[in-house]
Amino acid sequence: MKIAIVGGGITGLIAGSILSQNHQVTIFEKENILGGLANSFKMNNWQWPLEKYFHHFFASDRKLLNLIKDLNLENDLLFFAPKTSVFVEGKIYRFDNPKSILLFPKLNFLNKIRTGVSAFLFKINPFWKPLEKITAADLLKTTMGEKTYKLIWQPLLKSKFGEFDEEISGAWIWTRINKRSFRLGYLKNGINSLIEALSRKIKKNNGRIFLKSEVTKVRKIKNKFYIFKNERKYNEEFDKVLITSSPETLLKLSNLKKEKNKIEALKSLGCLCLILELRKPFLTDGTYWLNVNDASFPFVAVVEHTNFIDKKFYGNYPLLYVGGYYSLKNPILTFEKEQVLKKFVPFLKKINPDFSSQSILNSWIFKDFYAQPIVTRNYSTIAPKIKTSIPGLYWTSLHHVYPQDRGINYAIELGEKAANEILQS
Repeated sequence: MKIAIVGGGITGLIAGSILSQNHQVTIFEKENILGGLANSFKMNNWQWPLEKYFHHFFASDRKLLNLIKDLNLENDLLFFAPKTSVFVEGKIYRFDNPKSILLFPKLNFLNKIRTGVSAFLFKINPFWKPLEKITAADLLKTTMGEKTYKLIWQPLLKSKFGEFDEEISGAWIWTRINKRSFRLGYLKNGINSLIEALSRKIKKNNGRIFLKSEVTKVRKIKNKFYIFKNERKYNEEFDKVLITSSPETLLKLSNLKKEKNKIEALKSLGCLCLILELRKPFLTDGTYWLNVNDASFPFVAVVEHTNFIDKKFYGNYPLLYVGGYYSLKNPILTFEKEQVLKKFVPFLKKINPDFSSQSILNSWIFKDFYAQPIVTRNYSTIAPKIKTSIPGLYWTSLHHVYPQDRGINYAIELGEKAANEILQS
């Protein structure tokens, strides 16, 4: 069986590595590098590449850990317990374990107990389905209390989801807490080492990977599929096709009609990530991940990668991610790097008054227009299926991982599900 996979992200590579064991697989990737949202870049003075968007994984990510073992990358596995903090009312506070919650001065003792107990119950509760019937806002108010919600959660939901903040499913907040671990994982040479290992496996199975090959159309003629690149038909036919893309891209590539309205109804956000190479550390208290609990800021997270992974692998300079999620109508997604710097730097100075434009040695900006599904109440009733109405055409996207959120672990799981669907039908 000849199978085409459109998209060389983690899901496409996982599906390709499974399917190529007994079938002829061809992967078409529009970029000049594999990995999708997990792809990387590398400067000449760096030992390791760096992901364009912040990445780590959890000790509970069993699919990922099993894959690392299968690919003989266990010796590259790193685990640390970096600090996570919140920026609340102009100050940074650690907020990642029971002790730090008890010491948090902005909540009274009862609020702290409710917050800690609720977080613990989210961690041990395996049942997400009843929670999708209520909003995350109502769930958090009921469990952790109005004060904790307004101080901690409401600014984050507002910053991340904007106008949709009051519509997000309670199941979404469940997975954000349920799957978290104190210890965070990474790989030597970054996530790129996983991507390269998957690529090698596919090629070893005689699979083919074409980079800089943007697919513009997929058509089924009689019982065969044809791939078009820049409107020119690729000179090969396929028995089945897996498209790994946003809903919008799927509709552009295919002539799906039966589920078109349902697919168009799926909403999502874009993301923007500014990476700064600095003269000195920005989060001087050692914080790795800082949630910005202030909806007036133009970003929701400040992540000092080198407070997690040693800066010696990156030319001995601190590296800082500054990022957020934005409506596709938000003009920031059209900004050039200098415009983003001009917008972000004054707010970074509010977090660290010693910071200025002169602190920056180098900077990079990355944007993606499909980065975060908007999952509303009872989302399971509209969540898309992998198998489409066109026999032999399959689709995976970030919308398919519900109730889980974005992450490499769930991209792996989705790739496995897609491969199994293709093999069983």
